[in-house]
Amino acid sequence: MVFVGVLQVDDAQAFIWLSQLRHRWSDEERHCFANICDAQFLYSYEYLGNTPRLVITPLTDRCYITLTQSLHLTRSGAPAGPAGTGKTETTKDLGRALGIMVYVFNCSEQMDYKSCGNIYKGLSQTGAWGCFDEFNRISVEVLSVVAVQVKSVQDAIREKKKSFHFLGEDINLVPSVGVFITMNPGYAGRTELPENLKALFRPCAMVVPDFELICEIMLVAEGFIEARVLARKFITLYQLCKELLSKQDHYDWGLRAIKSVLVVAGSLKRDDPERPEDQVLMRSLRDFNIPRIVTDDVPVFMGLIGDLFPALDVPRKRDLNVESFVRQAVLDLRLQAEDNFVLKVRPRDLLLHPHRHQIIWVFSDSFASTKRALHSIVLAGRSRWRAVSCAGSEAAAPAPEVSTGSVSGLPKGPTFVGS
Repeated sequence: MVFVGVLQVDDAQAFIWLSQLRHRWSDEERHCFANICDAQFLYSYEYLGNTPRLVITPLTDRCYITLTQSLHLTRSGAPAGPAGTGKTETTKDLGRALGIMVYVFNCSEQMDYKSCGNIYKGLSQTGAWGCFDEFNRISVEVLSVVAVQVKSVQDAIREKKKSFHFLGEDINLVPSVGVFITMNPGYAGRTELPENLKALFRPCAMVVPDFELICEIMLVAEGFIEARVLARKFITLYQLCKELLSKQDHYDWGLRAIKSVLVVAGSLKRDDPERPEDQVLMRSLRDFNIPRIVTDDVPVFMGLIGDLFPALDVPRKRDLNVESFVRQAVLDLRLQAEDNFVLKVRPRDLLLHPHRHQIIWVFSDSFASTKRALHSIVLAGRSRWRAVSCAGSEAAAPAPEVSTGSVSGLPKGPTFVGS
């Protein structure tokens, strides 16, 4: 008798048990196998590092079943749905569970049949998976040829060939190869897939997942005890922000933003384990979101924070050295070092400290003074990091890079790249 979630299973043939991805070791074949429903896969033993796994929700289980059944029937998978529903991440997580490397390709109108064919050629010879994001952005003319290329790979797998003829040459075939596509059907600029291509992919509708469940489990993973209550407050805040704040292009209240805040909250909790958990989460939500909220929306946002976390006034984590560098860099440019500007710079330094990230700012010509201020701040930060590294009080880390130039598809103007 086993328990799957909150359900008791006492029959090995029960669907709720068979629908779980299970690993087993075969003493006869001396190999590890992964089973789900009636599909069985040989574990590929690809070392992918100690990476975090996805939170398993009913949507994840359904996507796993659909994708594995498509591979079992020598087809390919096609998760489709709005942004932030986990289409690509679910595909990558399934590949990690099977010990297979998953390469993600961002498709665009510039891709032609030759570049797609070269990718399929490489995947076929390595046995890796390819996940093609926004696949329906490719032009219809190219997709028609791509359908022939994908079908030739699938036919070779079905016929259990060791090698096959592809793009004018004979290449080796590793049968674990998989081709997956993700699509956002409702967005402008997307094309309808040709019928001969649709027949090769098994669709899987991805809807908005249960944010509260994901938030609760991730809080538990980060070490929070009162995860259920805090998750409800977290998701309520983001739902109210989405409804009450103004509509801005840079606002994001979806799954990506939720995950980023939870990682920061876990880092803050480990840095200060004695602080109450509601204060840790409240500080993470406030300090993470304030820098990107426009001035008119700040009172509304702070009011929501006060309603969900009443009588909590958590002091900000300050670094006077960083603030002094920011103020001095602004004053050197003969600008005013306003507290609001310093406040927006300081939380970014705090939130990006646990992990190495890269930030790209794109400015038009009218924002040249702002770009110079940020450039000076980072140059000052480079000097500070060198001094700290020489003193040995912190581990040496690569200094951020600053460059100017044009970015394809973005407004013309100077760009600022920093880490």
